[in-house]
Amino acid sequence: MNKRNTFILSAGLVVIIGALALNHAGPTAMPYPTSDAQGAQSDKPIVHSLARKSDNASEAANLPPELIGLEPEIPVSLDTNGHLIPDRRLRILFDFHLANLDREPMDRVLSRIRASLNNRLTEPALSQALELLSQYVDYRLSLTELDQSLPPGLDDQGFDLKALRMRQQTLQSIRAKHFTPQIQAAFFGEEAQLDEFTLSKLEIEQNTALTEQQKVRQLAQLESTLPDTVQQTRTRGMINADVFEKTETMRSKGATDADIFQLRARNLGETAATNLAQLDHQQQQWQQRLHHYHREKASLENAGLSGQDQQAALSQLQQQLFTGPEQLRVRALDADAQRSLTATRPE
Repeated sequence: MNKRNTFILSAGLVVIIGALALNHAGPTAMPYPTSDAQGAQSDKPIVHSLARKSDNASEAANLPPELIGLEPEIPVSLDTNGHLIPDRRLRILFDFHLANLDREPMDRVLSRIRASLNNRLTEPALSQALELLSQYVDYRLSLTELDQSLPPGLDDQGFDLKALRMRQQTLQSIRAKHFTPQIQAAFFGEEAQLDEFTLSKLEIEQNTALTEQQKVRQLAQLESTLPDTVQQTRTRGMINADVFEKTETMRSKGATDADIFQLRARNLGETAATNLAQLDHQQQQWQQRLHHYHREKASLENAGLSGQDQQAALSQLQQQLFTGPEQLRVRALDADAQRSLTATRPE
């Protein structure tokens, strides 16, 4: 696998199945204002929309067709002196463009991100965002050696806690080498907290010295350490998972759409049940179009077209069958299928 594809595969993984590896030392700390300085300058950060400075037609023209109109218009925080206050939303903007590395060379993708930042920010925030982009790319590249450096986090018995802890510690070391504590918290704080929660939960569940009652008490205590918003999200998630499991069981036994609606309405409310019914319909339509796409794609691949003509015909087919976000999803599915095929081929 080439370095660019490895970069893509490793970028979105967290500690449980994540890619961690030590590479080179991190950059010099950026001149962001400290929290004390921020407090002296203003009680609250000034939140700006990352809206375009102008309608830059040339920038839009340089975007691949499947990305036009999809770039997230995220807010960005600046202090009263125009310094960047980094947060996870800026990382989302970086990741949006970096996800296209399976289709384009890195220098082109990075040029596009720089143009996007230049079209949204002024100094000194612009230089700080560009510096942070450089750090973030170095950080993601440093993750690519995981499979050669560290043991996997899974074994025949399930999760390998010792290996997972090693991965978590290595990840923390990498982040400390590449980012200041302020940026680590801004970019990865919530993710790191959830990773630690997950590992602690696994340690309790796999502790043979504890009785079942002790495990229940310790798990409840662990759950209480999470922020209220995360606890609420997890509670809703468990309810949704339970309803989903019951829904699938009912469907397997021939339940009607009306039966499914009543189950959801009792547990989630009528509004949620109605929205889920609409989602079911959309998913059915998606599967039908996806099946049609795979048939037509197979025909194109067997039509004897040149590589360029086949790619053009495939792009046209995607545009006919799918909306912009759906085209991204189809591309991702195609890329995953191609990677799986490549991985199964003999050397």
